[in-house]
Formats: sequence, structure tokens, C-alpha cells
Amino acid sequence: MSYETNPIGSEQSSSVQFISASLKSSSAVGSVDITSVIMEVSLFENISRPYITGYITVIDSERVIDNMDIQGAEEIELIFKRSTDIQNVKQIKNNFIVQKIEKQYKTNEFTSVVVLRVIDREAFRSGLHNVNRAYTGQPFQIINDIMLDYFDREDLQTSATDDMSNSMRVIVPNMNPIETTQWIRDRALNQNGYPFYFYKSAMTGEYFFSDLETLLSQPVINESQPFVDHEGASSSITVSRDSVIKKMSVPAADNLYDMMQKGVVGSQQRYYDVTTGDFNIVDFNINNDLLVDLQSLNQRQQRPLIDGLLAFEDKSISNYQSKVFSQISAGNVFNDVKSYDEGIDVGDDRKKIKSNALKALLTKSRIKIIVDGDNFIHGDNHYGVGNNVKILIRAKQEISDRARIDKKQSGDYLIMSANYVMEGTTNKVKMVLECAKVGNYQSDTYKPVGGGGR
Repeated sequence: MSYETNPIGSEQSSSVQFISASLKSSSAVGSVDITSVIMEVSLFENISRPYITGYITVIDSERVIDNMDIQGAEEIELIFKRSTDIQNVKQIKNNFIVQKIEKQYKTNEFTSVVVLRVIDREAFRSGLHNVNRAYTGQPFQIINDIMLDYFDREDLQTSATDDMSNSMRVIVPNMNPIETTQWIRDRALNQNGYPFYFYKSAMTGEYFFSDLETLLSQPVINESQPFVDHEGASSSITVSRDSVIKKMSVPAADNLYDMMQKGVVGSQQRYYDVTTGDFNIVDFNINNDLLVDLQSLNQRQQRPLIDGLLAFEDKSISNYQSKVFSQISAGNVFNDVKSYDEGIDVGDDRKKIKSNALKALLTKSRIKIIVDGDNFIHGDNHYGVGNNVKILIRAKQEISDRARIDKKQSGDYLIMSANYVMEGTTNKVKMVLECAKVGNYQSDTYKPVGGGGR
């Protein structure tokens, strides 16, 4: 999947068009059209959340908010699309529930600015239900059953495959449907020990249940339009051009000591089976158990974020067991299938450790960028969280006349969170992306325009 299948041609930037926005309450007759008073719409996707949140900011000069008597359960239907001549652009529709009035302030005697915090309708609906029942099946099957039971949805997009060894029986302990799906997700692993993520698209409304191995193996969606950190990129107005990063920040990174203290680099895990009085001991070494596998996911990004052979006092840090964990593990709760936290053998326990290490590794090298959001709201597909993007950061020094990239900050990054910011006054849209990677580029070759370079 690539948003480059929708070329922008000679357009430097297109805009977003709000087609309709209506606010309605069960305590009022009819609905109020707020399309013309929208100042800004800000929508949030997160790879760890199967729902969309956001803020809708309006100029209230006609006491719309007062007259509606906002109490926190009003509905907003929002329809918009990218304003462009491209033929296959689709309208995007979202249904939200007002959670609360986030803030409200006057600009003059007769006009107020009101910021409404919203959540998508299905998530609000989830909060009204309580799940107290047993489910049996593979994690993706259980999640699909929950979505069908409580959301009338049976269109889950998943990378999971039939693997009867993953089947389990769970008794949901007093959760709402969304909480239940996240609880099941936390126990889901693919055959190689990679964790699953369950998330929702703000642009298509689709739900995705995808394993990290599949996500990291996908090609980037902007191969010939990489995000770059210098203004010279905008001089190329062609189908194949670079996209300028408007703003960039790098959070605290490379805290290897913290990862060591969490047992992510090297540890010993003891799983006690209370039914038999026995226990399994699993020694974990990030170099042998994880880093070797990561090198096969992306052929141009094979330098792991952690050097597994890095030594301290003549001993590899991955060989230090900096933490010893003891955990209670249920066994044979059900005769015919595993329970929630039950493993078949040591291999299953090792997969759990590997999964936790992968999640920790994704926090080691992150980057936050702001870019034009035109192609992300094309409406034909999902281009937000769970996709990979190519980010090229120029090296601080150049050799002769050859441009180089910073191999550490550049990379093929997985989008972990996405904030769609659509301005009602200018009709422009921008994307605030927080991205993570698990490896670095080998080459520092840089070609400013198009897809022939790094």
C-alpha cells in the first residue's frame, strides 16, 4: 500500500473541505449545523488504542453550545474530503460523541471559542456495556466475536493466521468490550514471538489486528516522496519529490541502562506452575533471542539499535542477567485448551519475554515530525498508524559535494501515533507523527529527489 498511487502532480499542497458537521442531542429536536463555525478539527490515532479521540474547536457567536445544553453525550457527525482534482478522492465520515467541553473562552462580548473533546461513537458505546462471559478461540477470533457481539462489526483486518496452538479459553473479568479486546491483544503472539497491535483508522473506520513482524516488514508508503528536513526538497515539483518536515523533535532516547534494569537486555525468568509445583527457567539474551531475527525484516536497515556484543568488563552486556523475575503461571485450568496466561512449554514462555523486549525496543529510538497531511486524507485507504514511512535527516557534515544522511536519525519508521490537524479557517491539514524503528540504515547515501537513493 502506498499513498504515492495518488500523485499530487504540480500541486504543492491541497486542502481539506468540510462538507458537513452536525451536532445533535437526544434532549433536543433535530440537529444544529456547525460546519461554518469550525475553527479546527484534531483527530488522534494510536497503535495501542482501538478507538479515535479528538478535539473539535468552534466559534460560538450564536449561543449554539448554550442552547444545546452540552452534557457529555451529544453526537457529532463530521464529513470531509481532500479538496483536489484527483478523481478517486473519497469523502471521509466520522461519528463522534462529545465527552466534555475541554475549554471555553470569550474573544469578545458576543463570541466564544469552545473546544469539545470527542471520542468515536463505537468507543462510547463500549463504555455502556459490561462483558462477563467466557470466550474460546484464537485471540483474533475472540476479538472478532466481541466486535460482532457489541459493535455489529465483522470486518476485522488481521495478519493473524490459523494456529491452534494459540487457542485459549478466557473468562472476561468484568470489563467493557474495548478493554476486553485490549486484554486479549496483550496475550496474542505470532509464531515467532512478535506482539500484536489492535488499532483503528480515523480515515476509513477500519479495525486492524496486526503483528509487529508483519508491520515492520511492510514497505514504506512514501518511497519516492521521503520526508526530509531541509527546504531544498520543495524545489522539486514532480510526481516524485521529497516532502519537507515542518518541525522535528527527538524525545529522550537510547536509555540502555533503563532497558537493562527492566530485564530487556539480559534476564532470567522463572515461571511457577501452581498446579504441579514445578517451574520453568528461561534465560533471555537479547542478542541471541531477538536481534538476530530483526535483521531479516528490512534489508536496508540491518543495524540493530542495540549492539548485542557490546561489552562491559570483558563480558557482553546481553550475557548479564541483570534481573531475575518470578511469575505465577496457571497450568491445566481447562482440560482441552490453554487458559489466558498458560504456556505449553519453555518455548511459549520465551516468546512472552521476546514480545516484551520488542515493545521496549520500540521506545529506544523515536522521532516526532510535522508534515503536510494531504495524502494521508485521500480517503481510499489507511495511511496512518501501523504504516512505515521513510525519513531522511541530512548529516551535519558533508564529504566533498556529496550529500549524506544521518544514519542514526534517518530510517524506515513505523508510525506509532498520528494526529490529523485540519484547520477550518485555512482549510489546510497537517500530520503530527510519532514514529519508531528497530534498526538503522547501513548506507548514508542520499539522493534529494525520488526513489533511487537510500
